[in-house]
Amino acid sequence: MMLWGLLWTLFFSGLQAAAQSKEEKYVLQEGETLTVDCPSNMKYAYNRKAWQRLRNGEEPQTLAVTERSQGTLNQIQVGRYLLRDDPPESMFQVRMINLQVEDSGLYRCVVYFPPPKEPVLLFHPVRLVVTADPSTKRTSDKNSTPKLAPTTIRPTTLPTTKTLRTFYTSSRTVVQSLPMPTAVIPPNTTVNHTDAIRLSVFSIVAPVACGILIKSLVFTVLFVVTQRSFGL
Repeated sequence: MMLWGLLWTLFFSGLQAAAQSKEEKYVLQEGETLTVDCPSNMKYAYNRKAWQRLRNGEEPQTLAVTERSQGTLNQIQVGRYLLRDDPPESMFQVRMINLQVEDSGLYRCVVYFPPPKEPVLLFHPVRLVVTADPSTKRTSDKNSTPKLAPTTIRPTTLPTTKTLRTFYTSSRTVVQSLPMPTAVIPPNTTVNHTDAIRLSVFSIVAPVACGILIKSLVFTVLFVVTQRSFGL
């Protein structure tokens, strides 16, 4: 009996070592669902099962764990992880929904024991590769704002003083004197030069004579008033 137990332990340990040395690879796109079937054993019908992620240089990360089973179907959902433990069928199923690119990595399904006890590997590790959805990439490229080429604005050069002077000089307006009006003499009219001279002399003498006469009258009036004032 003890020999049979020892052989079973060695056989199961060999299966674990072989499972760890091999990887099951899945390549899926964003938004799709990963389904992994991990064969179990009736020996662990009443134990909890877990889905873990493995990272280089870190402790395994437990993403979801089933409740303790009574040897019957046991299902649980934690976020995007759905676990289904079916002891009668000796099958433990894991589903990851709505995959993202950052979900790419190494995973495993195990029989879970509280630390510090090590978990028991049920199936060889799963290598998950999630690629971007081409349609989503094309949509993002269409919605991206095109980059505009930088525009260089050159400063406007103001005209120098010399230019302003030239412009002012060139725009100076030249005003020409208008010709003096000229008397128009009807044709066949004889001009009497003697009458013209007499008219000019009279126009000069008359104002002078009027001025002298006015001054004489003023002087006479003043003289009379002065005589009366002194009673002469």
